[in-house]
Amino acid sequence: MKTDYFFTKVESHPDINGLGIDLETKTVLVKHIPTGLVTSIPKESVEKLPWNIMEEIITGVREPNVLHHMTRIVGYYSRVENWNRSKLGELKDRIRGTYGVESESTTNTKERLSVVADIQGQS
Repeated sequence: MKTDYFFTKVESHPDINGLGIDLETKTVLVKHIPTGLVTSIPKESVEKLPWNIMEEIITGVREPNVLHHMTRIVGYYSRVENWNRSKLGELKDRIRGTYGVESESTTNTKERLSVVADIQGQS
């Protein structure tokens, strides 16, 4: 869609207010008046998406699709969308900061190691 058409639609919409254009990041800022939600939309998205989808995103009816989520957890940058369920679970654990795994077998292992240390100390 043409940028002029987008701005015409924003101006005529009763629930959307155009806030401006950020020339540095090449994004358009719009506000959904009832919720106060401000959305920053890349210029490329304004040009590619039809108005009905843009309206649903701005008003909160539809979640925007983020094309790429990147992380460096595995030692290099990679797309999270390509990861299996196990690796995504690891990412969630790392975000929460829960790195350790506590279980009954872990506790038993700690107890056994302390017994071994005691025996070695007696020799």
